[in-house]
Amino acid sequence: MKAKSVFALIAMYFLWLFLFLQVAEAEVIKLPLYKLSPVKAMDLKCSSAAAEISIAIPERWKVEKAVLEFSYTNSTALLPNRSRMVVRLNGFPVEQFSLNPQFPDKSAKIVLPELLFDSGYNRLTFEVAQHYTNECEDTCAKELWTTLKLDQAFLELQYSLRPVPQKLSSLDKFLFDPKILPYGEINVVVSNTKEDMITNVGIVASSIAKKFDYKKVIFTVSKDIKPGVDNVIVGESSFITDYLKQKGVALSEIKGPFLKVMSLPAGEKTDTQHMLLVISGKNVDEVKLAAETMSVISLPYPDTSETTISELTLPDITLYGGRQTIVPNKKYSFKTMDFNDYTFKGFNSMSKDISFRLSPDFFIKPNQYAEIILTTAYGAGMRSDSVLNILINNVHVSAIRLDNQNGAIIEDYKINIPTHMFKVGSNLLTFEPIMVPSVSKNCELPQDRSLFLTIFGKSSMKFPAMPHIVDLPKLELFMSSGFPVTRWPDGFESLLYLTNANLDNIAAAFNLIGLITQKNGYPLFETKFTYTNPINWKGEVIIIGDTGTLPDNIKKLTPLKLTAKSVIPYPVVKSWSDEITIALSKQTVSISEGKGALMEFQSPYAEGRTAILLTAATTKDVFALSDALLDPNVQGDCKGDLSLIDLTPPNFKVNSLNVGGRYFAGKSGATSKLDMYLYVYPWLYYVAIGLAVTVIGSTLYIILKAYRKRRLNVGKNTDHSG
Repeated sequence: MKAKSVFALIAMYFLWLFLFLQVAEAEVIKLPLYKLSPVKAMDLKCSSAAAEISIAIPERWKVEKAVLEFSYTNSTALLPNRSRMVVRLNGFPVEQFSLNPQFPDKSAKIVLPELLFDSGYNRLTFEVAQHYTNECEDTCAKELWTTLKLDQAFLELQYSLRPVPQKLSSLDKFLFDPKILPYGEINVVVSNTKEDMITNVGIVASSIAKKFDYKKVIFTVSKDIKPGVDNVIVGESSFITDYLKQKGVALSEIKGPFLKVMSLPAGEKTDTQHMLLVISGKNVDEVKLAAETMSVISLPYPDTSETTISELTLPDITLYGGRQTIVPNKKYSFKTMDFNDYTFKGFNSMSKDISFRLSPDFFIKPNQYAEIILTTAYGAGMRSDSVLNILINNVHVSAIRLDNQNGAIIEDYKINIPTHMFKVGSNLLTFEPIMVPSVSKNCELPQDRSLFLTIFGKSSMKFPAMPHIVDLPKLELFMSSGFPVTRWPDGFESLLYLTNANLDNIAAAFNLIGLITQKNGYPLFETKFTYTNPINWKGEVIIIGDTGTLPDNIKKLTPLKLTAKSVIPYPVVKSWSDEITIALSKQTVSISEGKGALMEFQSPYAEGRTAILLTAATTKDVFALSDALLDPNVQGDCKGDLSLIDLTPPNFKVNSLNVGGRYFAGKSGATSKLDMYLYVYPWLYYVAIGLAVTVIGSTLYIILKAYRKRRLNVGKNTDHSG
């Protein structure tokens, strides 16, 4: 008996030890729900309503445990025996609560079954049924509401990493996955820091950022593998072979442009949960071909761990061909704009958006119209005041009445929207239906299943032709789409000038390349790197380096003068016209540690071209600045030509000013003086038209007067002769 007890105790001990080790190996992440939603609070109104939050689970994760904590407040007018909240995960109910008017402020903690989580996007839904009376009621009475406090809600996930598949096809969906939380982290091992090799590694960084889509990805650069994260090693075959041999990894002979994915070497063991991606070739050109090939791998093929490339043909690209960018005078179907046939249902239907971009250097003229042509269908039995509201950038611009009691199919309904309602860069077209059931008697049960409105994907949008001219500097355009570096989507005619070959500077450059790529949606195949002051460069230039290494020709031009006696701008008065009066102070100071500056000004090398500068007191701060720029809040606060950023995470402080001189850029950089003056003084159009009318009218008057005089003289001569 005692022996059995001892055996049981030993077994229990090893079981607890096993469980402890399993938990110790697991990763834990706590996600604030408001970061997964566009708002910090959600209002659930009417007798029934639902709010849905999408939770991304990478294929790489195996969820071990999930705990949801959230708070909510409900109306004190609700009936507790008829008002409920149900929480669902991927459609399955996992918990329900009574909405109690006597205790309206509540908190909840729910363990979500890990088996319900799938790889991909999981639907976390909060549904409410709300009533204020047992008799007939107004289904959307003001008393029917519950507010979810997402700023006080968290999802804690405990997960383990699955082994890395030894397949190149795993690069796109498994390894460089935009669903990875909270961000991607890649360490790059380089064979050398020569300009041509770093240019190739820049293609690698840009391509990886493209695969991460909008997800933040941080690059670090080192001479050795960094443990615990995914690594990419780039270099000639001789370096790669020797380096991996020292790590105990034998490669087959590299005979050309080469790609291989493997588990990460980690001393005597191998880290199977992280990968090492090898990008190599016998020379720099072959390394470039391998890097470009890696960028286009997006199908579940090849399923081998390595491949040798013989050739790659990239597609042709055009100016202003970036992500979601609309070309003028071209009709775009909604389906092309990622809006397929969509049906709104019920009297509490959510709105639906189409996002698109206009070229940042569009000159939007007055008295022009964008054309939207809708094909829709809606149900019978709606009240005559039912409408489809149309918003541009959250401003109501039009409405369509849904007033046919028998329902209708409407084809090619044309709406003209003034172009001044749009803005350069990102825009949002929103459809917001208000569908009301036709109820004729008091307390009659409203029937909402016939309330539907379908907008078909064949609907279209067309923008009028517009000239390309813009006044700069505007850091907000750079943060919106990478303009003007992305005038050509592949970064053609753009250069990264690093003031030294420090690894922090190089990593900062890769972070910035990743940011630009994700904004524009196309890898920067043609962006070059240099460590030499590019005095003959005629394109756009990005300058990265600490203040002590910046050349004098740059320091003299920056909005914040970085010469021995710094010229510091201080805002004094902000007028009603939103103009800031600037005081300039000459001081012997420099940027202190823990702060960074992002500046934009006209390139010292070419008129109409742009220079963008990232600088700080040290190269470590330069890297920290590049990291801060990946924060969406920092991006939104960078405006004008100068942004000073406090590099203290997580709440970076940004002060933006516009203190330098203006310059103008067109489709190919510099623009004509005439275009510039017409942009600055649009009333000159009307002056020119007035002058033209005056000149033409005066000329016709003189001609007609001379003609009349000649006719009169002829008449007199005829009478005299008679």
